[in-house]
Amino acid sequence: MSDDSSAEKTEPASEKRRQEYRERGEVARSRDVISVLVLFIGIGYFTFFGDALYHGLGEVMSRFFTLRPEIDLLDTNSALALGEESVLAMARMLAPLVGGIVLVSILGNVAQVGFLLSPKAMAPNLDRLNFFTKVISHFFNKQAIGTLIGSLAKMAVVAIVIYVTLNGDGPMIKAISTLTLVDGITFMLGRCISVVFNVSIVLIIIALADYMWNRHVMEEKMKMSKQEVKDEAKDVEGNPQMKGQMRRRAMDMANQRMMQDVPQADVIVNNPTHISIALRYRRGHDGAPVVLAKGADLMALRIRRIAKAHSIPMVENVPLARALYKHVRVGRPVPSRFYRAVAEVLAYVYRLKRRHRPASKRRGTQDQGTGTNR
Repeated sequence: MSDDSSAEKTEPASEKRRQEYRERGEVARSRDVISVLVLFIGIGYFTFFGDALYHGLGEVMSRFFTLRPEIDLLDTNSALALGEESVLAMARMLAPLVGGIVLVSILGNVAQVGFLLSPKAMAPNLDRLNFFTKVISHFFNKQAIGTLIGSLAKMAVVAIVIYVTLNGDGPMIKAISTLTLVDGITFMLGRCISVVFNVSIVLIIIALADYMWNRHVMEEKMKMSKQEVKDEAKDVEGNPQMKGQMRRRAMDMANQRMMQDVPQADVIVNNPTHISIALRYRRGHDGAPVVLAKGADLMALRIRRIAKAHSIPMVENVPLARALYKHVRVGRPVPSRFYRAVAEVLAYVYRLKRRHRPASKRRGTQDQGTGTNR
């Protein structure tokens, strides 16, 4: 495989890579979702508060542009008082609209990306000002082309929706000049709300499609090459070579401790081809025979060499040696299913020890036994 193909980003993004992108503020989200929510807030506001807004604005304009009789002289303080009164009145009327826009903007972003505060995204970056060197990468890439096509499609859809909504209102629009001011404003406001509502319904579908497209683009952007996956695994889990060296060092230390226990064994059970097991049993100390050491091939030869140097009996029992090597860990007692086979080996070893014991020690033991019987 060539270097180019090996560098292709074909692997899905890891959790670490996703977190890095999230910390930089690079997440999949659609601005159209927020726009649609804001449109619905506007529709709701003008539907439920439109009449109050109309009368409130009329009252404010009348009070502001009419010379009030209580004002004898329009000085600076009086003008400031009038301006403050008008601003407060406008703020009270528009507070539900502004509060709703702020609320849906926050909830829309939280619904898309969760709670996210990215200091890295807010930090100043001079590379963003380098327009001439990055104009091609910023304006001529897959995401930019997709955004352009999406914007043109949205404009076309909005134009079609507006045409369909107002298609039958031509005669009424021509005759609007014959209506009273209130009726004309009411008619135009109602048609505008209908247009905005129909456009918002269509934009919901567009916003969902835009969000799914942005997620797809972000997933493609976060993909990793096989080499990046390996490098990240090294950073997270450590260098495999170093881990292998540490593992070998630990095994060497464990084997060294195991070899130091071999002289305490009572018997070595051998599979003559390549397995050796060192067993110990001390009455009153061990509840069951214990495997002090085990090994295969060169390790088995080392166990036998140490056993020979310390005159430890060795017994050949192929099935038992294989079973203990496979099922019993070093330092653990022998399972109950092997008691009988191990007991036969130990009994044989004890008979050998008694047989090779010096005659004087055997007679002394017999005399002690006789005295005890007496």
